Order: sequence, then structure tokens, then C-alpha cells
Amino acid sequence: MKRKGLLILLLLTILFCFVGCMEAPDVEGGDKIKKAREAYASLDSARVVMTNTETGECEQEFIFKYDEKGMLSYSYVGKSEKSSYKQFNNGYESYTEENGKVTHLVRGDNDFAAYSKDAKHPQADMGLIIYQPASVKEASVTEDGDTTHIHHDYDLDKIKPELEEGEATAFYADYYFKGDELLYFTETTEAKVDGEGKTYAYKIEIKDKNSVERVENPIDISKE
Repeated sequence: MKRKGLLILLLLTILFCFVGCMEAPDVEGGDKIKKAREAYASLDSARVVMTNTETGECEQEFIFKYDEKGMLSYSYVGKSEKSSYKQFNNGYESYTEENGKVTHLVRGDNDFAAYSKDAKHPQADMGLIIYQPASVKEASVTEDGDTTHIHHDYDLDKIKPELEEGEATAFYADYYFKGDELLYFTETTEAKVDGEGKTYAYKIEIKDKNSVERVENPIDISKE
């Protein structure tokens, strides 16, 4: 699942190429997840934080806000063991910094992309919260006090995951709800890297819902 306009760098972030995107029957927990996806896509602004659960370090942050005309401004900061990437776009110009190299585009340039409420950026749309029922091989729902935990085990025979290095051997998505409110979700990838097993686990939180006042450019434009 390539997300146009961003280079997703984290080893965790599999570029899913799902086989068969037609509607499939829901699996356990599907109703709650679909409501959470719709609620996220309806936000006027938010800050999405992806944290490495082993290190406690934030490794991706995506901030977005629509203006009064529905034009999207966003910033993205991401890093991995081998790469770093930043991007800022306000619908009129964009700055991108990849491994220290800065580029600048303006509306009208061939590679420039603008987004709005009518033409959503993939990271500001419901696809941010993964849910592909046709590719889930096992699903379960458990209750712990007032928290509902939904676990989905994805079938690697039905997806084509790509990692920055190594080969994926399993992928899980876990969602934690209080009522119909999504508290956070996690994505866990098990992989073989140079013949050894490795696990990449990340917690994704949607914060500052409808309360982002301004999207700042995270790039030092003096490097341009």
C-alpha cells in the first residue's frame, strides 16, 4: 500500500500490495474499526504519532490541518536505522528533505501534489488505520475492564509485504477501544534479517484531534 507523497521509511511499515481489494465480509471487530476509520477521515486536523514500543522513541509523526477552503497542509517526519525523511506541503509549495538533501516544489511543477478534503492525502484518510478483512486469517475480540482489544493476524499468502531489509514472516494489527473510541492501535511485523528473527512493533496514536492550530515546516530551508 504505497502512500503517494511520502516515503515511508520505518521497517515496520510494510508497503502492502493487497490481493483483491473488493469488499469482503467483516471479521471480528470490523464494525468498530470501520467506525474509527470514518471518524479519523472526518477530522479537520490531527497529529499522528508512531512510537517504537521497544525503545519508546517516536519514529514517525504526521501532522495535518485543512484550511477554511478545505486545502490540506501537512508535515511528516520519519526515520529508520538507515534513512531519514521530512516533508512539508501547504497545497501551494512543498519541501522535502531526504537523508539531508532538500528539494522545493511549487504548484504547477510536474511532481507537485496538492491535497484537500475532496482529494485526501492517504495519511489523512481512513487507510491510515489498517483494515483488510479479506487478508485476515485469524481475528479475536477480548474485553479487559472498559477496554476492548481486537487482534487481527494477517495472511502473508494474501499480501506482498516489503521491508527496508529482510523478509516478513508475520504481521499483526491490534486495536484498543474504549466504547467506540479508538485509543490507539499497534502494528507488529516479525521478520527474518540475515537469517535471524527480528520483531518490529509500533504503537500508533491519533492525537490533537481537531485542535492543531498551525502546521509548521520541520525542514531547515537554508539547506535548499
